[in-house]
Amino acid sequence: MDYICNPVRNLRRILGIRWQDKITNTVVLKRVKIPSLHMLLSQRRLRWLGHVHRMQDGRIPKDILYGEIAAGKRPAGRPSLRFKDVCKRDMKQTNIDETSWEDKSSIRSTWKSQVKEGIKKGEKKRLKHLTEKRARRKQTETTEPAQSTEHLCEICKKDYKSRIRLISHRRRH
Repeated sequence: MDYICNPVRNLRRILGIRWQDKITNTVVLKRVKIPSLHMLLSQRRLRWLGHVHRMQDGRIPKDILYGEIAAGKRPAGRPSLRFKDVCKRDMKQTNIDETSWEDKSSIRSTWKSQVKEGIKKGEKKRLKHLTEKRARRKQTETTEPAQSTEHLCEICKKDYKSRIRLISHRRRH
């Protein structure tokens, strides 16, 4: 079950990367040349959406996708996301036009290439956002005032923020 919960952990094991190496998940995914799990799920959803659209009328998945509830109310509060809503969000992330997707999905090869290109663009956008976010975080860490030198290694004169870090450092000497 662990392989389902954290696929990047398995990639780290395969590549021989330890947590002490301080390599981010995005770098690990770049090394193996696969998009993030979010983008893979988006790709699968959009491919399935195109498949359902190409189905014959009367098939259950197509009826469910295009069907509307005739009567009834949804419960109060924020409604649960429907498959349609999630697919629309995926189309926004991948820059696929929400109004003309049905025309594009009618031809399987066109839809497949459209989704593939969209996933690449969406992944680039996501990586750019993460890089900027990390840079902002690192910038605020460097602008914080320096702490006192309470935990100083006597051998190499290196300063640590916590006592436990100093203890684990001393084991290496």
